[in-house]
Amino acid sequence: MIMLDQTVVAVALSPMARGLGLTTYALHGVALVYVLALAAFAPVGGMVARRFGLLPTFRFGILLFAAASGCCGLTPSGPAAEPFLLLMRALQGAGAGLMIPVATTLITGLYEERERGRALATYAGLAQVFFVLGPVVGAVLTQYLGWRAVFPVNVPVAAAVLCLAAGARVEEEPEGRPLTVVAPLLMLLSVALLVLGLYWCGFRGFTDLRSFAVMASGALALAVAVRLVLRSPEPFLDLRLLGIRPYAVVVTLTAMVQAAQLIVVVHGTLFLRQAMHRPLLTTGLSLVPLVAALTVGTLLSGHLLDRYRSIRIPVLLGLAAATLGAVLWTVALPSRTYAWQVPGMVLAGVGMGLPVPALSAELMRWVPEGERVDASVLRQTLRQLGGAVGLALAGAMVLTANDDAADAAGIVDATATPVAFVAASGFLCAALLCAALMLPAAQRTERR
Repeated sequence: MIMLDQTVVAVALSPMARGLGLTTYALHGVALVYVLALAAFAPVGGMVARRFGLLPTFRFGILLFAAASGCCGLTPSGPAAEPFLLLMRALQGAGAGLMIPVATTLITGLYEERERGRALATYAGLAQVFFVLGPVVGAVLTQYLGWRAVFPVNVPVAAAVLCLAAGARVEEEPEGRPLTVVAPLLMLLSVALLVLGLYWCGFRGFTDLRSFAVMASGALALAVAVRLVLRSPEPFLDLRLLGIRPYAVVVTLTAMVQAAQLIVVVHGTLFLRQAMHRPLLTTGLSLVPLVAALTVGTLLSGHLLDRYRSIRIPVLLGLAAATLGAVLWTVALPSRTYAWQVPGMVLAGVGMGLPVPALSAELMRWVPEGERVDASVLRQTLRQLGGAVGLALAGAMVLTANDDAADAAGIVDATATPVAFVAASGFLCAALLCAALMLPAAQRTERR
């Protein structure tokens, strides 16, 4: 549910915008606000889990996510449509933020060391597949049930998860840490200002002083929040873990890959739908090669990791393939010929499927056992923040490059999409360079 909802709206954006009369800002915001709220509330989820326990936090997150999903499907028409839909998407992201660090922590705690790497790789791989499967699912639902169906479909899934979670038992003693308010609020405010200021550059230009003032305010709030966190004896987000160099490298790479994935899936879908004028169902099916290729890359990642006992092989091979694939896909876009896009799509899919499972399997090796919950929370926070920054940057670049005004329904001419793919290629190229220079040469024994 969490990963699917990042991309399931991509196909539904056009009919949603026309049905509700959304502006361009709200159209992009439907995708961006969810990812931003997910990034901001992941550390809150970790803090709440340490105070009240893993399963209670997980169940509450599911309830919040399901309730917000149902309300998204009931968005009214008229002037209230935009604020209502954006608020509900933010609450969806908040619910997801409560769930996602708990899920990773549970998997880390339930499996023995010899099985933990494979379990985390499987978990990350499944998340990857559902992430890119979103537009396909969204296309089917929108075609046959209308755009509203992409949201309440989460409700029966959430009910099933709650039934399973009701019988789950986890041996844990909640730490009972006090809940803090100031630092999380400052962190939330800073992230929102930075990302939204970056996105606003697309409307006002990258030289607009007001946009830079918003980002500067966000940077100042972030500096204050980081200082409060570092001075706290029991921080809600343990930034000191970034002092473990291999852990910091793995988290950074994961964030960069997440940024590139979100850009190509969302903007690739918009290009197929708006610039190539493909029918809804055809748009979703057009992304099947990407889904299949990413699934193959995900499965291949564990095999390469087991065989060579080093994350450098799947990560470097994957990032090199993903970068080349993204460049080929970018070059093929102006032709508006689907067949020319498929090779780049397949190569990018295999490449992006390789790194994340291997990185997830390696992540906890470098973290002391008592700090794994904090490490999981920090990793998920920075990963989703990478996606939010990537999506905001790509959206701003597309809006800046767009020569035609948006229509009354907020639909932007998608011929500017190649610049978003340039941003994705840049993230992947930077990740490849970072991995080549900074990844450890081989796996090491687990730190205690």
